[in-house]
Amino acid sequence: MFRHILLLTLTAMFLPVLSQAQTTAAPAAALQRYDLPGDVTFPEGIAHDPAAGAIYTGSAVTGTLVRVNLKSRAAEIVAPAGVLFPAGSTPAFPAVLGMKLDRENRLWIAGGRTGQFLIVDARSGKVIKQLAVPDPSKSLVNDVAVVGTTGYFTDTRVPTLWRVEAKGAEIGPVEPWLDFTGTPLQYFEGANLNGITATPDGQALIVVQMGKGLLFRIDVKSKQVSAIDTGGADLTGADGLVLDGRTLYVVRQTAVEVATVQLSSDLTKGTVVSRFKDPSLAWPATAVKVGDELLVVNTQFNTRTDKKQTLPFTIVSIPLSRLSQAK
Repeated sequence: MFRHILLLTLTAMFLPVLSQAQTTAAPAAALQRYDLPGDVTFPEGIAHDPAAGAIYTGSAVTGTLVRVNLKSRAAEIVAPAGVLFPAGSTPAFPAVLGMKLDRENRLWIAGGRTGQFLIVDARSGKVIKQLAVPDPSKSLVNDVAVVGTTGYFTDTRVPTLWRVEAKGAEIGPVEPWLDFTGTPLQYFEGANLNGITATPDGQALIVVQMGKGLLFRIDVKSKQVSAIDTGGADLTGADGLVLDGRTLYVVRQTAVEVATVQLSSDLTKGTVVSRFKDPSLAWPATAVKVGDELLVVNTQFNTRTDKKQTLPFTIVSIPLSRLSQAK
């Protein structure tokens, strides 16, 4: 009898402890949201200014450029509609896509179906230089990676990687730096090159072929193009790329997810280690890493025809811990 009572007592003592252990799992880090002004519709690109503690994005419809303070979340229009493109004109959609900030505080912007490359003063919004491909009607200038003061621009329609070099305040012409004809990166009738990112040393570029979901490495010195073996992982619909060490974040627009790819040290192989989905993602496009978070732009491009977009347009901040925990 005494033994039976002792067992019941011990059981009662440990039950609360077990119950507490089962219910104290760390809650998932919350997602934060940055609301954009009404003038910034269908945003796509994003750039980070660490010194100012701000991010930039722009409307792919009107070219309106905005700066958002990361701490206060206050948004300021840097260039209203009519500044990046002629006032009164309606630029071909999409007109403002990928963007990056260089060390001279200049925004390098891919001009989409306008076929243009814009270099803009990030403080004033003034256009410093406006360049274009030889035949804008054939191109879709989609994204840009900046290495030092050199911009590498992808073209979804023309099998060319364009380059623009800046030396001090002087910005050079558009150069058809790399022709993909005859390389492992073969263009087809669908969506071709989109996202692009550079290794920290600037010696290699990583690009993604959106329609096929294929990743490629480009050696900047030799211009050699090599496929990155992902073991057949589905990365179709891939848009923006963010490289953090050997971790590559792939924003898949049409799949509405962020895939995390672990790359080998020589960038020849990649393994998808997680896929993050969340109701806060809305046809996501490009992204930028800020601290221990990934800021992702919600384009809502898929709602442009039926006019069922949710206002305001947003940028979602995803803790990297949530991305690593995703299945």
